[in-house]
Amino acid sequence: SPPPGPGPGAGASGEATLRRPLAATASPPPVPGASGDPAPLDGQLIQPGMDNITPILKDAQDPDNNIRLAAEGKLKQLQERNRSNFLLSLSAELSSEASPPECRCLAGIILKNSVEGKYSEDNSLLIKQWNNLDPCIKSQIKESLLITLGSSAPQARHASSQIIGRLAYIETPSERWQDLIGRLLGNMAQQGASPTLKKATLEALEYVFEEENLRFDKDTINGVLDAVIRAMNHQAEKSSEVRLAAVKALRNVLTFANFANDDDCRNRIMTAICDAAKHDEAAEIKHAAFVCLTAIASNYIMELEPYMETTLSRTTEALGLEGGVETVALECIEFWSTICGEVIELRERKKRFAHAIPSADCHFTEKPLCLLVPLLLQTLSLHQERDVDELNIFMSSVACLGLVARTIGDAVVPLAMQFVEGNIKVADWRSRKTAISVLGVMLEGPSIEKLAPVVGLLMDRMEDPHMEVRGTAACTLGRVFELRHSPALDKRFFTNEDFPRIMAALSKSGKDVPEVSKEVCGAIYFLARGYDVAISSEVDHSKKRISSELSPFLGGVIDALLSASELDMKTPFGLPASASAYGALIEVVRVSNIWDLKAVLAIIVLMPRIMRRLNTALDAKAISSDDKTNKHDLQALLCDVLHAIIEKLGNSLHGDKVRESAPFMLLQFCRVLTCDCSTARDKAALTIGALARAVGPKFLDFMPIFLQYYSVKLFSPIYLEAIGTIFHALGDEILPCCDHMMDVLYEGLSQPELKPQILACFGEIALAIGKIFEEKYLQAVRKELKEAANPRYYDEDKVDYGNQLRQGICKAYSGILRGIKDRKSGLKVAADLVEFIEAVSEDKSRGTSVTYAAVDVLDQFGFTAESWKEGLISELWR
Repeated sequence: SPPPGPGPGAGASGEATLRRPLAATASPPPVPGASGDPAPLDGQLIQPGMDNITPILKDAQDPDNNIRLAAEGKLKQLQERNRSNFLLSLSAELSSEASPPECRCLAGIILKNSVEGKYSEDNSLLIKQWNNLDPCIKSQIKESLLITLGSSAPQARHASSQIIGRLAYIETPSERWQDLIGRLLGNMAQQGASPTLKKATLEALEYVFEEENLRFDKDTINGVLDAVIRAMNHQAEKSSEVRLAAVKALRNVLTFANFANDDDCRNRIMTAICDAAKHDEAAEIKHAAFVCLTAIASNYIMELEPYMETTLSRTTEALGLEGGVETVALECIEFWSTICGEVIELRERKKRFAHAIPSADCHFTEKPLCLLVPLLLQTLSLHQERDVDELNIFMSSVACLGLVARTIGDAVVPLAMQFVEGNIKVADWRSRKTAISVLGVMLEGPSIEKLAPVVGLLMDRMEDPHMEVRGTAACTLGRVFELRHSPALDKRFFTNEDFPRIMAALSKSGKDVPEVSKEVCGAIYFLARGYDVAISSEVDHSKKRISSELSPFLGGVIDALLSASELDMKTPFGLPASASAYGALIEVVRVSNIWDLKAVLAIIVLMPRIMRRLNTALDAKAISSDDKTNKHDLQALLCDVLHAIIEKLGNSLHGDKVRESAPFMLLQFCRVLTCDCSTARDKAALTIGALARAVGPKFLDFMPIFLQYYSVKLFSPIYLEAIGTIFHALGDEILPCCDHMMDVLYEGLSQPELKPQILACFGEIALAIGKIFEEKYLQAVRKELKEAANPRYYDEDKVDYGNQLRQGICKAYSGILRGIKDRKSGLKVAADLVEFIEAVSEDKSRGTSVTYAAVDVLDQFGFTAESWKEGLISELWR
């Protein structure tokens, strides 16, 4: 490829290039003249003719770096000294049959980049520069481009077409190129016009109508449509390249046609497109025709009713007995996917805006979509993921089938089930896998009653001899649970009789090979999540009953999930299924019925098993960087699981089990706090907070362990949040540790990135220990808050940090006003708050988050002041 030219031509506007490569030669237009003589360049007088710029363009592509840089410098000088002459010379070079192909190619690139920039600001400048050119020069350039459309060199023609399209965008709004469309249509109507001229002209029309914000009158649009549709006719136009260019041009002209309201216009367009999509046309033409149909479907779905039978016929031809050509088949499927998408969106809009959306529906699509289903199923059978091309068609067909199911609902089930039952037990494992994929994509549209057989079919395939079939069955079962499983529903996807079989299959398959067990973990996750639904209080009893149905199987499910995430002693951190397994384990623990003895016992047994795994992960040596990353990820996951167990058991009748293990768990979490991974540290800090809440005031007995890992270097926003939680959990019992903990927090204020979170932490501490804070720390904290409000923190270059700091101050004042009980101290804090709020309100550059925080703290102050008022009133009564 030739290097880009300099300045706005190629160098200055980045690496902008033509949409397709340029090459070859062109028929010569008249050599354009230029006004004025150019300035001498390096002692040589440069004439405007093509003979003078050709050597420079040739040198600009020389492999020798010195020669190339020197030539680029000369091109830049030419452009800067006389832009008009430079552009004129480029247009002459592009159209010159005598110039070498590589020089014409570079001339086309530079000329195009001289009127079209890479960025919007470049475009504005280039348009202004073009508009400032002498009208005579512009006319000569445009004339040269129009003549080049008839060149015998394809890349010269293509370059000219693109540049014409760009100049049309610039010139048409101000009506400075009024004869452009007429000249292009004249090329199409010219007696004996060559196919190459017609093709280039149609390409130019394609680019002209690419800009949707241009405006053309009705007669112009009709004239263009006539020419394009005539060129699409395979009887009138024998050249397939011209017909292809015509179909591509029609795609852009459609935007300007009165397709929705003009029946004659619509019929002509649809007839031409459907003819172009016939089986005897070239694959490229059929593909372009379906691109047009897809564009029409996305904009004029309601106007397609009369043409559904014809488009379905073209679909049958496009997919064919052998599955069709990939590009054509993909675009054909995209057309029907677009139709389904538009119907689904229309129905959704009608639900949301019933009074605003017209009552018209798209029922006319149901019959052709029902006829489409067998074609899609046939396509799936022919393209069963054997190579990349077939995978593309397979996945597109699967996605389209899912959209069809959402569109026609129950009507898809008998059609799909016939295919499934005919393939799910055959010898070829790919056919069995395809059958399961079909079950998975039709879950959203049909009713639960119609889909009743799905669970049984999936259970059978969970025992399939081939790994990929078992994995696909497990993945599909997970999709069933994700989309259609909720105890809150009146009708459930599986019966009480199905449930033991489902749980047994999941428990067994969780111990399968990693490729299968990973999918099983996902299925268990969605099954458990289905029990966490928002149910009104009047059916809470029912919710408890339904969630209890998991309890008898909880031990087996937990064993399966632990097996799926089992540590490999050779590669202890290579855990492909661990994330999904632990995620499912967390969800199972979270939704378990804590009042069910079987569930509680299963979780109690699980806790030490996870603790042992965390201990193993902490002690294991990680050599490679991947091992270190996996080790930290594993630590984070295990902390998450223990967090869920602690929260589940901590507030139950079995909280003593958490308290018994608290010292060992706390030590493990503190060790995680020292690792190099911020995510793992944050997970450990949150779990320490949960442990403090579960243990309550007795957590004081374990504070010596925690304080060994309490230092500024470990501070983070989440860690400081955990500090506030510990203060809340211990309350006044934390007094022996208070001074040391506050001193470390004061030390942390010297680190600007920690200051907002530490100030907010002061508010939580004040709220937690109230009178102790008021007596021992209030004066020092007030001083720190006033210092943090200093204007030096709020310069223009510190806006984001200033916003964070002010939010921290607001949170601190909010906690302090709620925590302290003495009115006298409270009024002093209130005075500080009013001074701070006044400064905030005067700063117009503050962020909206700061405004919300200020409003919140003022609201809280209002509640506090109300309590003070009630206290004063009660004193009067006494």
